[in-house]
Amino acid sequence: MEMAEKTVAEWYANHPISAPHILTKLTNLRGSTKDVTPQELYPYDQDHYDGLNANARLADKTQMKPGDHVLDVCAGLCGPARWYVTERGVDVTGIDISPNRVDGAKELNALVGMQDQIHPILGSAMDMPFDDNKFDAAVSQESFLHIPDKAKALSEVFRVLRPGGRFAFTDWVMHSSLSEDEMEQYSQRFACQSLLSIPEYQAKLEQTGFKVVSADDVTASWGEILARRLSMYQTLDAEAERAGNPSKGDEFLKMYAQFVSDVQQRRIGGVRLAAEKPQ
Repeated sequence: MEMAEKTVAEWYANHPISAPHILTKLTNLRGSTKDVTPQELYPYDQDHYDGLNANARLADKTQMKPGDHVLDVCAGLCGPARWYVTERGVDVTGIDISPNRVDGAKELNALVGMQDQIHPILGSAMDMPFDDNKFDAAVSQESFLHIPDKAKALSEVFRVLRPGGRFAFTDWVMHSSLSEDEMEQYSQRFACQSLLSIPEYQAKLEQTGFKVVSADDVTASWGEILARRLSMYQTLDAEAERAGNPSKGDEFLKMYAQFVSDVQQRRIGGVRLAAEKPQ
């Protein structure tokens, strides 16, 4: 487990979207990082599929309302968290296994004056340092593929949610079996630990104690989004190299192109799930 989490942390330490990259983009655009607003970060800090629209859908699925205490599982740079605070008036705690991401989130939160509303915590989704029934809602985006024991992570989300609280999240899913060699490639290139089918995800949520509210297959829309994202990564990789930041290199881009193809052929895909902890 610890080795798998270390692999994920190292993968994100070399991710083309990073706090230094975002700050470089802002400085080039506006000349300085003084008096930056959260909205100015949105074009750069939403490291998930479908950007602000995805945030809004998860907020709606959890019935997020002003004053709620929200948990973001595998929160990364806290781009969605800043949107939730700005647009929904909530308080967000984000847990992430990557020191690089947690430190970057703190820097960006302070940049826009949100250090008191957003609380990035370094920790494991499989062993959260939170009391029972602490949060009104929980969200996560494209991150459970990195978690070795998904059942344990789901049970932790269930534990820290208050009765009646909802968990809404997106993740990769498997529509048809991949070979061992293909799964190994996804493990090496994306730090993917395992993939479930949509029915398997629903079953695990129910076994945990959740009531599944909805399960939306988003594979078709992701195919279009990921094709654009591949083009974005190609551009970001070149920019990262010019700025002296880590580059993913040709192998990553080649594997990402295969990922896009697998999604467009519905071998793998995406799901948006929402579940409620019973009263």
